[in-house]
Amino acid sequence: MAKTATKKITTTKATTAATPKATILRSQRQKKATVVDSDDEEDLNAEPGFTGETLGNDVNHLMEPVEPGELGSEEAPMEICDDSDEGEEDDEAELNRLKKTWTLPIYGFFEPTPDICYVSSKPGLEKRKCHEFVCNAKYCKGKSRIVRRFLHTGDESSTGNLHKHAKRCWGDDSINEAMETDAKADDVRDQRGEPKLRSDDITVSFKQVRKGRVTFSTRNLTKTESRVEYVRWISESLRSFNIVKDRGFITLMKSGRPGTYIPSPSTISRDVKLVFEKTRQRIAKILQKHDGKLNFATDAWTSPNHRAFIAITVHIEQNGEPFFLLLDFVEVPVSHSGLNLATVFASILRDFGIENKILSVTCDNASPNVVMVNELEKLVEAFPGEANLTRCFNHILSLTAKTVVRQFDVVKGKEDEALDEAERALQDLAAGHEIEDLATQVEELRAQLAGERTADNSEDDPVEGWEDERALLSEIDREELDASVWPVKLLLVKLRKISFSLINSSTLLLPKWEKLLKALKKKVRRMPRDVQTRWNSTYDMLSFAYEYRDAIDTMAADKDNGLRKFELDADEWELVRQLRDVLEVFKHATLFFSRGTPSLATVIPAMDHIDKVLTTASINNVMFSPAIRAALSLAKKTLNKYYTLSDSSEVYRITMILHPSFKLRYFESMGWDVEWIDTAREIIETEFARSYTGKYSLTPTAEHATKPKSQLPTNIFDTLPAFSGARAQPIVDELAAYLAQPTENIVDALKWWVAKKTIWRNLARMALDYLSIPATSTDVERVFSRGRILLSHTRNRLSAATTRSLMCLGGWSLLGLVCDSDVKAVAVLPDIVEVEDGGEDKWEEYINGT
Repeated sequence: MAKTATKKITTTKATTAATPKATILRSQRQKKATVVDSDDEEDLNAEPGFTGETLGNDVNHLMEPVEPGELGSEEAPMEICDDSDEGEEDDEAELNRLKKTWTLPIYGFFEPTPDICYVSSKPGLEKRKCHEFVCNAKYCKGKSRIVRRFLHTGDESSTGNLHKHAKRCWGDDSINEAMETDAKADDVRDQRGEPKLRSDDITVSFKQVRKGRVTFSTRNLTKTESRVEYVRWISESLRSFNIVKDRGFITLMKSGRPGTYIPSPSTISRDVKLVFEKTRQRIAKILQKHDGKLNFATDAWTSPNHRAFIAITVHIEQNGEPFFLLLDFVEVPVSHSGLNLATVFASILRDFGIENKILSVTCDNASPNVVMVNELEKLVEAFPGEANLTRCFNHILSLTAKTVVRQFDVVKGKEDEALDEAERALQDLAAGHEIEDLATQVEELRAQLAGERTADNSEDDPVEGWEDERALLSEIDREELDASVWPVKLLLVKLRKISFSLINSSTLLLPKWEKLLKALKKKVRRMPRDVQTRWNSTYDMLSFAYEYRDAIDTMAADKDNGLRKFELDADEWELVRQLRDVLEVFKHATLFFSRGTPSLATVIPAMDHIDKVLTTASINNVMFSPAIRAALSLAKKTLNKYYTLSDSSEVYRITMILHPSFKLRYFESMGWDVEWIDTAREIIETEFARSYTGKYSLTPTAEHATKPKSQLPTNIFDTLPAFSGARAQPIVDELAAYLAQPTENIVDALKWWVAKKTIWRNLARMALDYLSIPATSTDVERVFSRGRILLSHTRNRLSAATTRSLMCLGGWSLLGLVCDSDVKAVAVLPDIVEVEDGGEDKWEEYINGT
């Protein structure tokens, strides 16, 4: 087959005279023709020698839809061309006209302006005009980049071969997904001419967070895409930068693909820091534009590599759901005094430009935090200080439960000769318990570092904020208390000894234990180990022991097991049940307030319930022993201390009133003092008038609500109240109208208020702000849990700056807050030359120029 000759035309008018050579007009750009072999079945009209693709004669082609007004002016009708010379449209004009109709996403996978060509199958035959579409894939997988479409035929609008070619380069799923969107062709192209709606493009995959089956691209990632993915992976999964130098990792990546690009550790480190900075600026703008106010939670943490950090989370309402994100994670290498903490906090707020949007701060009950809140009031004008302080309720629960459990600790406080017989027997039985307790903690730490299990009870009970109520008793009362709690101390020692013995006798007792459980048809479990500094581990041990009582009795009764001296009698098992039952309320409350982000409105009712449980049990001499009742009386004092402190914070009252299930009626039904209730009403009225009234209203106040004459109704039925339905209340009446309505038994207060935005717009904004206040600092503690994963014992030299970047960027990326354009802008920067002989500290020195 003869090869077709081509010739450029310098005029803009189409030439109609036949020439022995084909003629090509290229508009807006000059490019050599590409001629390759073709195996397309549709290539029926190609001239001899052309090896690209043609559009035409394919049965399953897709016709381009033409929208009104797309062919020129807004009202331009479709033109029908005739053979006359009058008003003849030249090739470029025709192309420009047709381009306006090429809006389908499929065109986005090709260069925006095709070549105009005149071709003939043989020399001497009439030439036919066609458009040559050029694939814009960086690595085209077709036999040619060109797809040819002939004009003035019945198939001149066909996109069938465009689809066929695009699917070779991008995959069926990619093209089908693009066609299902509302995107136009220009939307599909990015600035470099590559499609940005490909379903297998790495940047698009970040936006499409799907459940269920995960699909992967059938093509290799480009260098830029690889850099993007490395930043995401390293930060989200908290991986070491040096993992890319691992022999096994390199083997997995390059086997079968020896040319696969792997960036250096220093390149990834630099990229993570730059993306962190870009994302930080973007999040600052998002928070600045947030419609309402912002709530914060904070806590301090000392990392395994002995760096002192503080973390701050920000909490808002988003589409009727509580939403939080890690705002910052910074090192504070000075004393964590209240003033220093407040200075850092205020600095972070100013850096983000949100110091005027602060509503509340949630933190634990450590004394420096109270000082921090008071100092923050001086540094941030918009913050009212302790009036908007929320004390972490889980911290209060731990302090109260600790008061119960600490009464049963075995403490060496007397010389041996001063011990009575019972005390000496207890000391002898508990001999070595301190070493065993330490061994238990070491074993748990080893398991955590090895990643074998999560440590649900790995945090010691709080010390800050806890007062030993026993020390406040008179000497006579302390002696009576010590005498009453002795039986409980004894049974706890026995259970701890049994648990330690079973776990640490892996070849004798443990096999016997497991065999016994199978014989009793019980689930094979190991007895939880109790650590004296963790009250929840004590509850777990008691709960397990009572459930597996038969098995424990059997093991202890067998003299061959050496556990006879730890055998419990019936009275001791009754004490196990009693102590388990009273600790259960704290366990359940802790689990409840650790779910998601609990609302502050639930704290007061929860405290009321716990107080009722403690009060009832402490005076019930039938159901509970003197030892349990004495411990509960002391715990009630701890709880009441923080119950009283809640009165100094206005946010508790306001949040309760703004919950449709409570309002002021909750306090009335619980018999609260009338004066206290009146004060609560005054507080919310004052805050509503000061910070919300008129700021979010779409409806003018009654005294300013006037209509121009031209808008006055001409028919009385236009304003008939019965026809009006639910309309927004005047802003001066919103709070009064809300309080006048009865309470409602609702599950989700945030969603309830979102639905009320059109009625009480100002009050709804206030409610959404206050009901977003976190009741605990649990979310911050979860951040520290990720920090323990990041700063393992093998990464103890990671710098504070890199720790901050990884912690924040990883959390933001998992929430979908990292913009693709920011990552790609960094990913195109030159690689950093690999540093020889360097741990992660060396990479840090190199990146920071030190």
